[in-house]
Amino acid sequence: MKVGMREQDQRGALRMQVSYKVKIRPMDLGLPFYGDCTDLSVTGMTVRTSYVPRPEEEFDIFLMPARSHILRSEPFSARVRVKRSHKLESSTLFELGLEIVQVHS
Repeated sequence: MKVGMREQDQRGALRMQVSYKVKIRPMDLGLPFYGDCTDLSVTGMTVRTSYVPRPEEEFDIFLMPARSHILRSEPFSARVRVKRSHKLESSTLFELGLEIVQVHS
C-alpha cells in the first residue's frame, strides 16, 4: 500500500487536502457553476458542487487562490474529465472525482 493512500484507492498520485473555491465552465459555454475543491494532486481533484455532469464529460475548471493584499495570484485552470460523481447524503451537492486532462497556460 502506498503512503497516504487508502487500500481501496486506485489513484497513482498522492492527494493533498485543500480548500479552494472553484469555477466550472461547461463546454457549451453556458453559465458557470461554482463549488469547492477538497483535494488535489498532479493528476486530479475532488470537487463539491451543485453542477451535475455527464459521465466522462470534460469541462474547464478554475481554482481560485486565496485573496491576499500583498500577492496577486492567477487562478489555476485546466480541462478536466469526470471520473466519478455521486450525490452527497443530506445535501443538494454532488462530489465529483475529476481527472486533469490538460493544464491551461
